[in-house]
Formats: sequence, C-alpha cells, structure tokens
Amino acid sequence: MITLKLQLLLIAFSAAVFIVFINRTRRYKLELKYALVWIFLSTAGVIASVFPQIFFFIARVMGIEVPVNAVFLLAVSSIFLILYSMTVSLSNHSRKIRTLTQELALMSRRIEDLESRTRKAEGGNGHASES
Repeated sequence: MITLKLQLLLIAFSAAVFIVFINRTRRYKLELKYALVWIFLSTAGVIASVFPQIFFFIARVMGIEVPVNAVFLLAVSSIFLILYSMTVSLSNHSRKIRTLTQELALMSRRIEDLESRTRKAEGGNGHASES
C-alpha cells in the first residue's frame, strides 16, 4: 500500500496536470486532439491515486507478481502512446508543410510569369496600363 502523503502528492500532481491541459485547451493554446491523451492520463492518475488497489488488481489480472511492475508497465505504455500520437502528428504536419511549400513555389512562378508577360505587353504597345 502507498502512504497517505504519497497518495495526496499523486492526486495533487495529476489534478494539476488535468487543470493545466483543460485550461490551455479552453484558451485555444492547445488543440483538443493533442490534449485528450494528457487529460485521459491525468484522470487515470487521479483515479489510481485515490484507489491504489487498482494496481493490485491489474497486476493480478496480468500475472505480474509485484504491483509496482504493473505501474511501470502502464507508465511505459502511456509514454509509447504519447510518442506514437506525436509521431503521427509530426508526420502529418511535415507532409502538409511540404505540400504548401510546393504550392507556394508554383504560385510564385505563375506570378513571375504573369508579371513578365505584362511588362512585355506594356513595353510592346508603348502604353502604360493603369490598374
């Protein structure tokens, strides 16, 4: 069993993480899809801190002898979940940035071509057109 002091510290830390991510999401400084994982994990942290017997149950169900090993397994699994989420997000953003960069280059080239044609047309007629 964990001590009351540690239990209160875990509850406070999990609640603080929950409040920070809810607040940042509410103020539009963090998108909900990125905050959901953290909100879920902090909620699970509060529940596990209030009811530490959950880890004894999880360890027993998974066939793990020591409940602290179940805690470490869940922590590492959570880290991998967050890492996977960030990797997918980074890949999507990288692809979008590459596409936007290519589109910007094509548009810049079209603008240069149009400006070049306009200058040639104005120079050939001897008249300056007004826009």
